[in-house]
Amino acid sequence: MKHKLTLLAAALFASPTFAATWTTTIDAATYGGSYGSITFNDGGYTGPTGVGANDFQVGSGFDASRIGQVQKVVTKDPDYLTPDSGHAVAKDLSDLNNTSNWYSNGNMDGTVNFYQWAYTTGGGSTFSNMKIDKAGNYSIAKTDMSFNAYDIYQYRDTTGVNPSSTYDTKINFKPYTVSDAGGWCGSVLASGPAAVERMAGQVTFDIAFDVYFDITPTFSSFSSTELIPDFVMRSYGSYDVSVSTSGGDLQHYTGSAVENNTNPLTGEIDPDYANQVSFLGGGVIPGSVWVSADSYNADGSRKMRADINPTTGEVTQVWDVTIVEAGTAGARLHTNAYGGFAFLMRADGTRILQTVDGAAYDPALDYLADRASWTDYPAVAAIPEPETYAMMLAGLGLVGTMAARRRRLV
Repeated sequence: MKHKLTLLAAALFASPTFAATWTTTIDAATYGGSYGSITFNDGGYTGPTGVGANDFQVGSGFDASRIGQVQKVVTKDPDYLTPDSGHAVAKDLSDLNNTSNWYSNGNMDGTVNFYQWAYTTGGGSTFSNMKIDKAGNYSIAKTDMSFNAYDIYQYRDTTGVNPSSTYDTKINFKPYTVSDAGGWCGSVLASGPAAVERMAGQVTFDIAFDVYFDITPTFSSFSSTELIPDFVMRSYGSYDVSVSTSGGDLQHYTGSAVENNTNPLTGEIDPDYANQVSFLGGGVIPGSVWVSADSYNADGSRKMRADINPTTGEVTQVWDVTIVEAGTAGARLHTNAYGGFAFLMRADGTRILQTVDGAAYDPALDYLADRASWTDYPAVAAIPEPETYAMMLAGLGLVGTMAARRRRLV
């Protein structure tokens, strides 16, 4: 009876319940004079053993000896189906004070807001080798996450009044990750790797924006590198970013994610949208951050590393920086040129399984042997399961415990 109660509790914690909201206060001292709040609504979704928006690990954290699956997500061009509210965006620097020349009611599906501008997330950003252990912990190396540059906005009027158009935004930025990512994913709670069930997760990592100015259609001039610690990307829930600059300019964006295997219009599970997902994350660029002493070479120049796009093989040089806490020995202060600028990043994508361990699911169902569609994914080497995990797997495919969890405010 004790084990049955444990399984029941785990099942209840893993199921959608009442929605909760999580608010981050944006204070002027930290964020370059900007102030306001970012509110995340989890939509009632909780992860393995009840972890939520404030948690970034399950139990004792990622266990590389117990990998359940490895997946990748590749962004695709937006389908403009996510029912987010239309948004007004400035076309160019000269239009900031002339709202009559802004795009009105712009469709925000697969779109990034940055200050008063918008950019379309196209296909090709790739997040590879996303390891998920049998408890639901994520681990992703920074070199396995590759973002495309943001340059173009594809305008689609949600009211259908104005014609569609494409605009080359004059301020561009290229995100890249400067730390490994960790978090949790609910896919190990599904009845099997091919199950068309609700699956979602979240990861956190440090991110950088390289900002450029378009001088001509073929030439851009580098402006600055913006460093943002503890950025969070989620594939569930919705955001409300409401932040004013020190000059009183309101940066207000709203957006929602489409959970894996769900219809973006109805929010319901739909086989026609199997392995289709969207994700989003909001934030504000802080005024400054501290970076480690070894982020610089002996001559004072920035330490660089090669950043390889796993899809195209293109090699670029990025700052190999480590963001640290204030007071860290030898740390140096990096000032962000765009401190106080808010952003909301959205993308549509396709989830692709690279490796599956059938033992992570109901052991009575041998997916790798019985389903031809999964034979392309090699099984992970079998790992002996402790008795407790074996009993849980036999019942619901749930793993992990409600042990002490590390919490970090989003």
